[in-house]
Amino acid sequence: MEIQYSPHLQFKLAVRRIPIELPERIYRESKQRYYNHHSVRRVAVMETLYQRHRTLMMIAYDQFADHVEIITIHPITRAQIQDRLRDGRWSYE
Repeated sequence: MEIQYSPHLQFKLAVRRIPIELPERIYRESKQRYYNHHSVRRVAVMETLYQRHRTLMMIAYDQFADHVEIITIHPITRAQIQDRLRDGRWSYE
């Protein structure tokens, strides 16, 4: 499946100095998948090496029949994930 990067994602990769291949790797390898009911987008979370530290990173993406568009990427904590699940903002996919 083709993976596209949104203009917003491309900007965030540059600003946050995130390796360009990381969003696709998270999409392909993540075992933690959620659905964000507020943004109506899918979310994938994976522990990665970011700025020389093991960090949980999340991507938000839209999945279409013929491609995936990754919208954004940023670090996230386990507490933030649990809060979003508890509040009903996210659900397991």
